[in-house]
Amino acid sequence: MACFDPERREVVLRIVYDGPATAGKTANLRALHAAATSRALGGVVVPAETATGRTLYFDWLELLTGVVDTWPVRCQVLSVPGQLAFAERRFRLLREADAVVLVCDSTPAGGRPAKTAWTFLSSSLRALQITETPVLVQANKQDREGAVPVSELRALLGVREGVPVIPAAATAQEGVLETFLRALREARERVRGILRGGGTGALPQVTLTAEQLYRAMLSDEESGVEDPALAGVVETALDEVDRG
Repeated sequence: MACFDPERREVVLRIVYDGPATAGKTANLRALHAAATSRALGGVVVPAETATGRTLYFDWLELLTGVVDTWPVRCQVLSVPGQLAFAERRFRLLREADAVVLVCDSTPAGGRPAKTAWTFLSSSLRALQITETPVLVQANKQDREGAVPVSELRALLGVREGVPVIPAAATAQEGVLETFLRALREARERVRGILRGGGTGALPQVTLTAEQLYRAMLSDEESGVEDPALAGVVETALDEVDRG
């Protein structure tokens, strides 16, 4: 959730890009960095990845993104590992999101993984009791042959009315900024309500760097303690896989 950094006097928001493996989450962060280099605090940070470049924990990008009321805003943009084998890591990152972007591969082959990812995300938000967290869907890879139209992808996932589904082609930097700015607007409005209710004192005053978050996730895994709600979420997602 949103935090306040008392040293830098900034509100810190976190937008999490969720979705299945190879849907284009990392491509979104890299394209976003290329489009907003002047606002970036460093490059895209990848604490750990496979030999083939698959994300193992998260990708991380920090951007300066204007103000909310009178407070400067720093946005932490993260992408999750897409494989269900890393469900616990995804679950943790979703728990702390101010807005979530579900990135889907909208080619015909991406339909079933997208449906499973939507099921995982929806189940996670319910289990974490944060169903008010804003969610957007990005229909990525619209430049590929046979890409499913946005309306068909919405129907396939069963996305409720009111949830934006945004067409994109991240590797061509199409739809990337639109997706991010809509998610940022949702996250900013959410924190604006908190600030008006109790000022910055209503926000946690602990912020983490990418390295600190990575170390904290490693420590959690070494402890062997798992959130009991996670088992039900994974079971629901695996049921969706079986139905496919």
